[in-house]
Amino acid sequence: MNPCFAIIDSNTLECMALRNILWDVFNGVELYTYGSMETFIRDSNRHFVHFFVSSDILFTDADEFETLKNRTTVISNGKNRPCEDSGFKVLDVSLQEHDILQELMYLLPTGLYAETPARLIDTKGVTDKLSAREKEVLTLMIKGLINKEIADKLAISLPTVIFHRNNICLKLKTRSIGKMTVYAVLAGLIDINEI
Repeated sequence: MNPCFAIIDSNTLECMALRNILWDVFNGVELYTYGSMETFIRDSNRHFVHFFVSSDILFTDADEFETLKNRTTVISNGKNRPCEDSGFKVLDVSLQEHDILQELMYLLPTGLYAETPARLIDTKGVTDKLSAREKEVLTLMIKGLINKEIADKLAISLPTVIFHRNNICLKLKTRSIGKMTVYAVLAGLIDINEI
């Protein structure tokens, strides 16, 4: 049985976007989205390992999540954030995609990742398949360098960079820079502060 994450947010687009990001990050996790607490409560027979709850819903139903703080991340749009000493982790979805991913990466070691079985984020075996040069290219890709910049930095040709990028995508079985970032951070190829 795969672990379940709940996304509870009345904003359908936020739900869809976060669900797609989480699918990129976690393999095999079951994600359920709910537009209100009422629909979530009706479907509460699942065992959720983590909850992503909009700040609006949290403010109106705080009692429901008070005992689940260590497994709850508040989805904030940059304005309605819980106070710093509330004990809730916060994911600001008003940021750029790269910054959202970085915030999500900070959440992983502080509880969300600890609650997730290692098989869902199997980075060691996959990144061991990468050559030393592919690891260098991957690290520079994650830092935001374009192909020409990577070629200049590593003193290799542009076609060689493209060749390495294609190999990385094949070996990691993804073209998502978000998923590649997760692999690299969790495998220790890059520090989250370098992103």
